[in-house]
Amino acid sequence: MKTAITDEKKDKLIVSKSDYLVRQAKHELTAKELTLVDFMISNIKQTDNKFYTVETTIDEINSICNFGEGGGSSTKNTEDALLSLANKGFYLKLDNGYKTVARWLDKPYIKDGECKLQLDKDLAPFLLNLSKENHFTQYYFLDVVNLKSIHAKRIYQLLRSYDYSNEVELSTTEITEALNKTGLEWYRVLNYLRSAVKNITKNTSMNVTYNTIKSGRETIAVRFNISMKERYLIETPQ
Repeated sequence: MKTAITDEKKDKLIVSKSDYLVRQAKHELTAKELTLVDFMISNIKQTDNKFYTVETTIDEINSICNFGEGGGSSTKNTEDALLSLANKGFYLKLDNGYKTVARWLDKPYIKDGECKLQLDKDLAPFLLNLSKENHFTQYYFLDVVNLKSIHAKRIYQLLRSYDYSNEVELSTTEITEALNKTGLEWYRVLNYLRSAVKNITKNTSMNVTYNTIKSGRETIAVRFNISMKERYLIETPQ
């Protein structure tokens, strides 16, 4: 079992997950639920060969994740988010070729404010023993905490999955799917993207600008230009 990392170390917590989970795993998590997922993942060490139970408290989760403190509604809202997270499944393609329904949270155990959390075991190949050959994404947990919008969180993670590239080009389809806005007119999707990019640049380790790419009058892709703010460098495993 592992005790959750204390608040004063929050700015050093790193989230590592395979590119597949970032780009291909389709889910409809809320901003709070996605932060809870990354909180659990940030407790994984590079040397871990299995998932350990994270022993924490609802108060500690609320403090580290900036969900609000003082009990009452903050406690209930986080407990409700854990319940919702445990009930949300998504299709996951396994190494053996099978597709299964996975969940981010196996099952929470809560008693008198204390909390035990563990990730779904089917996620292990996508979160443990990651190396450069595995094609994985890394980012600071604090960045996720600072982003309150699910749209900003999704675009942030998607851009970070391109291994610190200075320039990333994504089709409008990729962006629309990442924002869970399939079927919405592009000019409306662009409003969500514009807000997300502004949020990312203001509140995270990345500076992001973008230009749209057109074929005739139709926008077909977006080219993002990315730079890291000076003090934010992560040492990746070999």
